[in-house]
Amino acid sequence: MARWRYVFVEALTGLRRNLMMSFAVVLSVTVSLTLLGASLLLSEQVELATDDWTGRVEVSIFLCDDRTCPAITTQQRQQLEEDLLANPVVAEVFYESKREAYDRFTRLFADQPTLIEAIDVATLPASFRVKLENPQLFGVIRDQFAAYPGVEEIVDQRDVLNQFLRFTTLVRNGALAVALVQLLAAGVLIANTIRVAAFARREQTAIMKLVGAANWYVRLPFVVEGIIAGALGTAASWGILYYTVPRVTRDLAREVELLPFIGIEQVIAVGPIMALAGIGIAAVSSTLALRRFLQV
Repeated sequence: MARWRYVFVEALTGLRRNLMMSFAVVLSVTVSLTLLGASLLLSEQVELATDDWTGRVEVSIFLCDDRTCPAITTQQRQQLEEDLLANPVVAEVFYESKREAYDRFTRLFADQPTLIEAIDVATLPASFRVKLENPQLFGVIRDQFAAYPGVEEIVDQRDVLNQFLRFTTLVRNGALAVALVQLLAAGVLIANTIRVAAFARREQTAIMKLVGAANWYVRLPFVVEGIIAGALGTAASWGILYYTVPRVTRDLAREVELLPFIGIEQVIAVGPIMALAGIGIAAVSSTLALRRFLQV
């Protein structure tokens, strides 16, 4: 117990002696781990949204209405619906009339009256909304029904989803890259701080080595000093995410009702990863920084 007490006392003393550098280390670790945690949470959000949207992806079969092709007849529309329902890859089929399409459009763009004024019932085509057993089987529907009489266009909503996923992946990878660079910078700063502390106590270290102290015992106070700084930065970054992410996602959920959002459970789940990264980089940086000071 006396040895461990000495280790922790020396570590805390080192932090106090280099207070500004210690603060800079904690701040650097905080920023880098906040970015790392944010990128991990963004990945969780993307996966959650993808799973939800993939289950709701529909194929839209827009019907002719004399604007670009001869209007579909009632008999053709009924035959098309029967053939869709008979297809084994189709799970559900919904018919949306021009009036229903207009009503949905006005709900979606209720906050843009100028856009609504430019559209009327006749502008929007009627369509079939087709939900598939497997969204990857869109090609089956396109190949079978693209040439049907009365069919103007077949649109797969996966195109819009893939564009969104490419954008979010780019943002996530960018945040992760910045976080890793920041984490590397934090490691360099920790190493420099430990070197300054070791240099300031070089006479004490030399005496300990001369009386037979083991390398690990001489090194340990400095490593613990770095670990404490890393742990403080980790706690601060996790606290930032813990108090901000649920509030942000709660506000977004009120604005975007159709999209599921991550919650406090995901923030808690990334905590161990952040702790491992923060404390790990501190321990490794401190150990590497001390090699030259153990040759007495």
